[in-house]
Amino acid sequence: MKKLVVAAVLLAAPLAARADIGLRLGADATIAYHLPNQGTTVITETWPIGFDVMFSYWTPGQYLSFDAELAEQFFGSPQSSGSGRIGTVFRPGIRLSPPILPFYARVAVPINFEQPDGHQRERYDLRLGAGFNIPLVLFKIYIEGDADFPLGGNSGPGTPDTFAAWALVLNAGLDFRF
Repeated sequence: MKKLVVAAVLLAAPLAARADIGLRLGADATIAYHLPNQGTTVITETWPIGFDVMFSYWTPGQYLSFDAELAEQFFGSPQSSGSGRIGTVFRPGIRLSPPILPFYARVAVPINFEQPDGHQRERYDLRLGAGFNIPLVLFKIYIEGDADFPLGGNSGPGTPDTFAAWALVLNAGLDFRF
């Protein structure tokens, strides 16, 4: 009988552990970016903005989440030679959130499906970020700062080397947990 109780407890423990599903809705603005051949561009020149939706799976303990983010990016003030649409980005990643503190760190690998020049080619980046949450009753407000660096991909000639280009991004929005 003891073995049966121990086995039942061991089987029930993973089911009783709480793993939350999260949904984040937000917007981002690229504050500045640098390309080796073009120099540094700041937000007021083209107003690059984006809208993001992210689904998260929080592991038991609420310290680590596995994220899948989808973003659509635009130039708020497009250059005269092109459209205002930058492209679609998929960002799988993880977040590490220490207990009790409202701060977190995030690492993602953005996969850019389209480029500003309209070509359909993939490019992979590295996104390093940190942010904090303001907890409210039904949701949290988050503010996050990110740095993006190119890693590679099928980007064609003239693609910057890793860390030769960069972008600084500010994100904010609502974070729901279910």
